[in-house]
Amino acid sequence: MLITFYRTAVCPRCFLAHRLLKKIVEQDPQLELETVEVTTNAFNSWNEGIRMVPALKIGEDVLSGLFLDEQRMKKFIDQHRD
Repeated sequence: MLITFYRTAVCPRCFLAHRLLKKIVEQDPQLELETVEVTTNAFNSWNEGIRMVPALKIGEDVLSGLFLDEQRMKKFIDQHRD
């Protein structure tokens, strides 16, 4: 399953969420992580429905928030398993 992670390099919340997300992906070989830097891909990110960072996108669904903790990200990922 592909997870697209939207972030900016200057966002401390994005740094923490990315670290937690990498840990989740490393523990599950079915997950693939793609990272998008929003500052250099603003137009495409906007068209993908990204309005806040950090954000995860699986299919057409987006999870974003001021603080994305590990439990919240795992729950979002689990909702998209076959």
